[in-house]
Amino acid sequence: MNEEETEKKINDKDDLPKAIIVKNVPKELFDDPQLKENFANLFMQIDSNARIDYLKGFQRVRVVFTEPEHATAAKLLVEHHSFNGVRLKAFFAQNIKLTKKDFQDEEGHLKLPPLEKQFLISPPTSPPVGWEQSIEMAPVVCNFDLMARLAAFSIDDNYEVHGGDAGQPAIVVTPCKVDGDDEIEVETPKHEKISLPHTPRPPRKAEEISS
Repeated sequence: MNEEETEKKINDKDDLPKAIIVKNVPKELFDDPQLKENFANLFMQIDSNARIDYLKGFQRVRVVFTEPEHATAAKLLVEHHSFNGVRLKAFFAQNIKLTKKDFQDEEGHLKLPPLEKQFLISPPTSPPVGWEQSIEMAPVVCNFDLMARLAAFSIDDNYEVHGGDAGQPAIVVTPCKVDGDDEIEVETPKHEKISLPHTPRPPRKAEEISS
């Protein structure tokens, strides 16, 4: 950082601290309303719009002023002042700048998600103005494999869907009876009977044989 940037940073009023942290405050201050009022009057005489935050867990008090000059004057006052028999100490609080992000509006609030993503919120939001329900067309059933098989049929021939094997029967499609035919012969493939071997019995233990 060069000298010009350092001088610019120091001369920028917005970078000067506007709050002080008072430490070593007496513990009874946090529970006594009268002591709080007396303590607040020390800083209200410098800035009537000052905000005081009592941090009991840290035994400290944070005082925020509207102008940096008020914070400097309050720090000098605290360093030369005792409150309720206790010598106070103070230091400047670092400024916290909140930069606006792309997902925030001018006031720093979160923006609404894009319109196409709002429909994913549960429960869903209302549809935008002018939105209409689209009418879907009827389903189209077009199985080319099924159509090819039906086209290959002959009225007088049987169609074997599955030839069958040792574990499954054969499946044969027979056309409907034509007028003038009294009987329809159904041809079914014949398979040889296969005998399955029996599972052998496990060997017996020697103790069981002796008994």
